[in-house]
Amino acid sequence: MPIATPTSTRKKNGVRERKIEALGLDMPLRCFGPDGQPIQSFDLTDAEWSALRLDNGRFRQLRMPCCDASVVLKTSGRGLNFFAHKVRGPCQSAPETEEHLALKALAAEAARRAGWTCSTEVNGSAPSGEPWVADVLAQKGDAKVVIEIQWSRQTLRESLRRQERYRQSGVRCLWLFRHPLFEHAGFPVSKDFPAVCVSGDMVSGFEVRLPGQAMALSEFLDAVFARRFRYGIPLGAKAAVRIHSGMLDCWKSNCRAQTRIVTFIEVLIGPHHCQFSVPDLSGFPDLLASCQGRIPRTPYLSVIKQRYSQTQERNYISNGCYRCDAVVGEFFEHYARNNEATILAEFEIVVSQRWLEAIESQRDDYGWAVL
Repeated sequence: MPIATPTSTRKKNGVRERKIEALGLDMPLRCFGPDGQPIQSFDLTDAEWSALRLDNGRFRQLRMPCCDASVVLKTSGRGLNFFAHKVRGPCQSAPETEEHLALKALAAEAARRAGWTCSTEVNGSAPSGEPWVADVLAQKGDAKVVIEIQWSRQTLRESLRRQERYRQSGVRCLWLFRHPLFEHAGFPVSKDFPAVCVSGDMVSGFEVRLPGQAMALSEFLDAVFARRFRYGIPLGAKAAVRIHSGMLDCWKSNCRAQTRIVTFIEVLIGPHHCQFSVPDLSGFPDLLASCQGRIPRTPYLSVIKQRYSQTQERNYISNGCYRCDAVVGEFFEHYARNNEATILAEFEIVVSQRWLEAIESQRDDYGWAVL
């Protein structure tokens, strides 16, 4: 449900969090009902929350998941409903900030919108017997995904240890790190350690930052549970192809004809960009031919074919002068990029195995992105 934020209660995050930690407040979103079934605070309407508060005040049947203590129902100054210990006693569960709880609620709601079953503050254990508590655990079929919100400082060693514990438990884990703590720590985001920066707050809203992408947290979480948050270039991904061109004068002194050549072919998959010169696609003549077939009739356009280069002493696929057919070397292709540059054709493709091989021949370090 929406998290209300009255203007009168707005405070700087750091001050708010220090006060919460100083008071030792625990703010879980989940408790157990009298039948032993879990109750999530964000599942309840305002009327249902009020009714549950009255029933619990009379019968004291709700229990905390961490220690079986009695529960009181509370609402923060910014409208976040949560459960708390009636008497904390010896329970050692760590306090959480209001922002942390809000992010857990947003992640759980996004999972359910996508048809995943989901709960917060879920207990589990690794095959070694070491216990863990997931902020948010979502499941669909055999797939299990944990969302961990790391709103306080945590060492790289501890983060990798916890990630490995989830892996051994057969659970994939995505980390939401508070910006800028994550960036300053220099954490190695990789295929085995997916993580993003989260900035903002409950007043202005939360935003996720990825290389070349920025979006609202809700949009990002919807992409995660729709399985559009991917590592590298997946087969079947949609891509845009642009064929760029420029003009140059033939290098032969007895010709000097102006010719329009293909300067490079650009492939865009989400935030990922890949560029090919004409010679780069020599090993993929089928892809080059498919691109050539998309180019409309254009005045003074070079013919792309195999030619012999005396400079390189080899035959390779190249541009050539439209009049005398002299080979246009790669040096001249770079020169032509900014000379009367235009896009000859633009079209969409689905990334096939051949396109993937060509893209990965240029580089193989494409990271996580929403596609």
